[in-house]
Amino acid sequence: MRHRAIIVFMLALAAASPAAGRDVRPARPNIIIVIADDLGFGDIGANGSGKIRTPNIDRLARRGVNFTQFYASANVCSPSRAGLMTGRYPIRSGLAYDVLGADDPRGLPAAEETLGEIAKRAGYATKFIGKWHLGKFPDYSPLLHGFDEFYGVPHSNDMPNFALYDGDAVIEQPVEQSTLTQRYGDEAERFIRERSEQPFLLIVSHTMPHIPLYASDAYHGHSRAGLYGDVVEELDASVGRIIAALKQADAFENTAIFITSDNGPFFEGGTGGLKGGKGSSWEAGYRVPFIVSWPAANLKKGVRDAIAMNIDILPTVADMIGVDPGASTIDGRSLLGILRGLAQSAHRHLFYFNNEDIVGVRDRRWKYLTHSYYRRSLGAFEKFDQLDGFTSSYDLLFDAKDAGGEEYSFADREPEALNELKAALAAGRAKFDELRTRPPDRTFPE
Repeated sequence: MRHRAIIVFMLALAAASPAAGRDVRPARPNIIIVIADDLGFGDIGANGSGKIRTPNIDRLARRGVNFTQFYASANVCSPSRAGLMTGRYPIRSGLAYDVLGADDPRGLPAAEETLGEIAKRAGYATKFIGKWHLGKFPDYSPLLHGFDEFYGVPHSNDMPNFALYDGDAVIEQPVEQSTLTQRYGDEAERFIRERSEQPFLLIVSHTMPHIPLYASDAYHGHSRAGLYGDVVEELDASVGRIIAALKQADAFENTAIFITSDNGPFFEGGTGGLKGGKGSSWEAGYRVPFIVSWPAANLKKGVRDAIAMNIDILPTVADMIGVDPGASTIDGRSLLGILRGLAQSAHRHLFYFNNEDIVGVRDRRWKYLTHSYYRRSLGAFEKFDQLDGFTSSYDLLFDAKDAGGEEYSFADREPEALNELKAALAAGRAKFDELRTRPPDRTFPE
């Protein structure tokens, strides 16, 4: 009898244990996405910054997953944010061309299902804090795209009509920008405190380190990297405030936190040894920090070199909360398998868009680049074979996993990789060119 009781107890214990071989998931997590504006890949300690201290972000990276080959879906902010919010390359939403101006008639179409709307379908409370930049107000307000609450600004802080909104109401103009990061943190803490009894999606989209730069009195002179560093260290402190609020609400363990940037750095900022910056076709224009923490899910912590993009955030969130992303075409892929250490990659190829033009393509190792800037023009390497005296194009094939960046091409050494990526790029152009809102760039081959 005693043996039988022991056997029953052991069977019950095995059935309740994750080691029993079942895919045991925690309850649906809260989701928090923190988006910096123009933060460089090398601006955080986890990616090698020696002058800017980011202990809160670094701690999430150590205890979670740090992607070293993660990309924004554009090299400037409005298109990149469209990609993040929809899980689709921004050309699909008509927002791939340039940054939206303060009075731009364009905006995120109502037909696009956003992260907010995905979460609402799952019964989540939703709030967007910070910079939106997906269309002017009130026509394209976050409140029309799945968010219950909004506290933030409509566009970049160097544009006219810059105002602070609470919902649809302007509450401050001109804006005291030196306290914006602090106030975004206040709003995040309040939302977590008030909504912790139900699952929620919170997006905190920082105004900085986009220029002009502002830090509060408490952080001015705080870093060894000038005012830019002060701004980033205050942003990191804001992440620390979010973590503290989650722990106080007993919600940290089952909250999935994503940290990223909308594109690479502009005039200042660390690239981690990558070439270029915001607005360019070089690696540092697109490759950005990406850290994921979800303690309750027992993710396989550590560094991942799988290629991924911000279009993957929406399908990953949908996977985490148990929602089908919908019938529309999703270019992103769920990263949950990679986060758990069960998959090596979610993509075979990723495309680099400059406006509506595909200027490069990447696989797990190689990057094929066709265009980059020279002075004021966008130079087309493909056009060399159309000039007198040239018999072939100038091909640039870079080892994108090389920490040295895009210093030397291996096009003549790796013909198989070159031909594969050329074919992938041609297929991508054929696929997406029909979605253009304007003719191809004049520098493209005719």
